[in-house]
Amino acid sequence: MKYALVLNAPELDIEVKEKLIIAADGGYRLVDDRAVQAVIGDFDTLGYIPDFVTTISHPTDKDQTDGEICLDYLSSIGATDVTIYGALGGKIDHVLGNLNLLAYAKKVGLNAVAVSASTEVYFVDGPLLKECEVGSTLSIIPFGGEVSFEHSFGLKYPLDGIKIAPYSSLGLSNEVTVGKVEIKVENGECLVIIRKK
Repeated sequence: MKYALVLNAPELDIEVKEKLIIAADGGYRLVDDRAVQAVIGDFDTLGYIPDFVTTISHPTDKDQTDGEICLDYLSSIGATDVTIYGALGGKIDHVLGNLNLLAYAKKVGLNAVAVSASTEVYFVDGPLLKECEVGSTLSIIPFGGEVSFEHSFGLKYPLDGIKIAPYSSLGLSNEVTVGKVEIKVENGECLVIIRKK
């Protein structure tokens, strides 16, 4: 089953497309006119506990973000795919933390993508096959160490046999040349960031 996870953000610049929606605390105010399956968090941001919707409360003093707790919940109810909204806007520390949610989602058995109107971000540790607009920018950032690639298809600068060291900018600003891009990570993990032209 495919779900939307809406995080707290100043605003959403993209419509939530999924019918099944989970909101993390203040993310609820961004979709409160939609049918939301559950609102999860400590409700410090939202400031109240909503009526007429399932709520799952957690203490303010905790060792996980509301986003992580939502991913645990989605995994527990049998979700398979999650689109994360609101992850890419707002405070920089929150944005960086939200990108970690992509790896955490993989850890708990979910396929995840973080989206905005212009950007999609994936955590990749194997193959990725994605339809893309020709001329889009595709960037790769190593995650936790060196990442090496078996092959790629559809990029101006092929990744075949390429290794990208931690802290390297080698993977930034590649260009999509065909409508479907394929990347296969051989070893390691990375974030793949696709920006529409």
